[in-house]
Amino acid sequence: MRFFSCSSFEVAALASGVLFTVGCVARSEARDRISHVYNVENPIIVTQSQQSHIAHDSSFDLIFNLENDAPRVKLVLEPNRNILSSTAYVNYLDGDGNVRHAEPVTRDAHKVYKGNAWIKTEEGGDDWAEAGWARVYVKRDGEAPLVEGAFTIAGEQHHIQLRSTYMQTKRDGDFHPKDEEDAERMVVYRDRDMKTRKGKRDTEEGRCQSDQLEFNTGPENPLSERDGIMGVSWNSASLGSLASRQLIPGGNSGYGDLRSSIGSTDGCPTSLKIALIGVATDCSYTASFPDAQAVRANIINIVNTASDVYERTFNVALGLQNLTISDAQCPASAADSTPWNVACTTSDDIEVKLSQFSEWRGSRRDSNAYWTLMSGCRSGSVVGIAWLGQLCVSNLRGSGQQSVTGANVVARTSSEWQVFAHESAHTFGAVHDCDASFCAAGATSQCCPLSQSGCDASGQFLMNPTSSRDMSEFSQCTVGNICSMMRSNAVRTRCLVNNVDVPTISGAQCGNGIVETGEQCDCGSAEECGADSCCDPTTCRYRGNAVCDDPNDACCSRCQFAAANTVCRASRGPCDIQEVCSGTTGSCPTDAFQPNGGSCGDAADQFCAEGQCTSRNLQCQQVVIQGTSGNYSNSCDDDLCRLRCSQSTNSQFCTQLNRNLLDGTPCNGGSCNSGRCSNGNDPATNGGGGGGGGESVGSWVSRNRGLVIGLAAGLGSLALIVLACCICSCCRKSKKRKAAAMPPQRPTMGQQQGWGGPPPPAYPSPAYTTFMNRNNPPLVRYA
Repeated sequence: MRFFSCSSFEVAALASGVLFTVGCVARSEARDRISHVYNVENPIIVTQSQQSHIAHDSSFDLIFNLENDAPRVKLVLEPNRNILSSTAYVNYLDGDGNVRHAEPVTRDAHKVYKGNAWIKTEEGGDDWAEAGWARVYVKRDGEAPLVEGAFTIAGEQHHIQLRSTYMQTKRDGDFHPKDEEDAERMVVYRDRDMKTRKGKRDTEEGRCQSDQLEFNTGPENPLSERDGIMGVSWNSASLGSLASRQLIPGGNSGYGDLRSSIGSTDGCPTSLKIALIGVATDCSYTASFPDAQAVRANIINIVNTASDVYERTFNVALGLQNLTISDAQCPASAADSTPWNVACTTSDDIEVKLSQFSEWRGSRRDSNAYWTLMSGCRSGSVVGIAWLGQLCVSNLRGSGQQSVTGANVVARTSSEWQVFAHESAHTFGAVHDCDASFCAAGATSQCCPLSQSGCDASGQFLMNPTSSRDMSEFSQCTVGNICSMMRSNAVRTRCLVNNVDVPTISGAQCGNGIVETGEQCDCGSAEECGADSCCDPTTCRYRGNAVCDDPNDACCSRCQFAAANTVCRASRGPCDIQEVCSGTTGSCPTDAFQPNGGSCGDAADQFCAEGQCTSRNLQCQQVVIQGTSGNYSNSCDDDLCRLRCSQSTNSQFCTQLNRNLLDGTPCNGGSCNSGRCSNGNDPATNGGGGGGGGESVGSWVSRNRGLVIGLAAGLGSLALIVLACCICSCCRKSKKRKAAAMPPQRPTMGQQQGWGGPPPPAYPSPAYTTFMNRNNPPLVRYA
């Protein structure tokens, strides 16, 4: 599967060079061909009660063989109860985008499990060796069980599907399993069974650029406003020309120094958090399943499988909060409320669909971490696309094809969970791993390198930009990438739900690792709780005299409340308040910042803005002038919420950049919020479209004093010139009347050759500045 592709670019002239900017989105492209699949043989369910029928809250083993005498496999499974929230519900839309009916998603109707994979060490023996993780959705239990999901053996990922599901998503060139007489069975294929086709990378499948939407690489992206992170720009429309990539650096280069954070989890939650998400389907996706129940089951399976790697890597579980299923019958024309719900065409544009879906999501005003659109349509070979770093963003910014919010799009494939995990990671702020092409082109600042000294990640990880055989884990660079974004608040995390008093679909369930209402603690199963001396896994109550649980409570030490004033969350800078324990509870206080606008740092003009110590000048200095090695040095104003910068302190030429100042930056009696100046409590009351709402005439005159003086001087000079011309005209008319009777005189030699005309100017005309007012960044053009 491939992740990223490039499209339109804009050309803008700057003082010292030319910048070619491509708006890019995080996008995924289709996997390589599958060379072989294996039949699952002799599957059985083993429970303690020796029953083959299971309930949604059962723990059991699923044992089976793979053909070709592969070792026997055992999946040791337990219910995964945090996939569906207690308020999860499903809406069914008609062709006009209206809700036909809605119903809650009941937990006991879905058998969703997590656990570990084991393999038998010796044929005929009783010894098993743990080999990896497992996530499955049980479609049928009993004597001939059917499941779908994924598991790993020795780090190699195995996809397990119904044969009918595989055939529905099978592509031309994929392995065709032999026809079976029985109604249904399971098949498995491994990542190594995906052929890598040489020589077709650029021509047939293209290349995945997480850098395709203008917002993702533009200065308004939150990742570009912090840590010097910008995006990738292109000076060629050719997808195959990797050497043509150049950076839009922000203070240093590219995405910043990602090597420095490789493997660091600083910034990621120290205890389990849950990201509640929404998923919608379009008509073509729904139509690819026999009924709506099958759609629901497939989506729950995708979220369940992807959640495993997020839990293990970032300590964040994915939970399904909302599900919206469109009718399988596609409308004749798109409804105004759901323009993304249309039949597939050969001209489908996944970027347009993303913006349309973003507008729909932005109108919902919910608190979900993000929304995903599952689509049955592909845009060429592209099978996924996402806005970068928009976790916990529910409001809509921009319009048209730049309608941005926390949203992504995933197309139907046989490896949906991987594409879903990849696009979700872009929403969390992840960039691509470096591959050989990036490294050869010297573009390592645009991607995640393998290590401190190495570059090429060799297609091993989920954020690989091209097809890979092994994609079930995130690279250590992606770990540092996402955690550092959380640490710096470049990616929001306030929507993530604490693992305390979490209501679940079926009430408290001891042993699922979630501390639900009525429980004191929950460390998981008895095996998972092995080293936990505070929590009893059978009762989910504290052991002995314990009053808290060390693994789950930041202010807990040896099962007792940590001493008062013990640091439980260190300060990340002068504007981030250090949180300390109270001594009376195991919970760490909510993360808090110094008030916006308060002074900080060494310079007099520095202030706090959403936990960052910055200034208007510093925000200008983070922008590198394209075509040079220099930066802007100064802000041109003190009251607007859009960056206007100059190259020197005394420069009269200001560039208005297509970038908002950081939220919380002081402005015209208020503070900036998404590029608008808010007068305190209500950002919507102070208009100002595009920044600086409510700006007075006096403040504008003060801010543009040089311009006002120049205009006044120019207009005054023009008036004097016009007056002088009038006087001269009158004088000439008087002289002509006096000379009317005089005979004409012969011109001198010099006058005949033109030598007597006015001399050419000693200097060329002065330079001038043109401000181009467009949707794209207004830029300064020098003559």
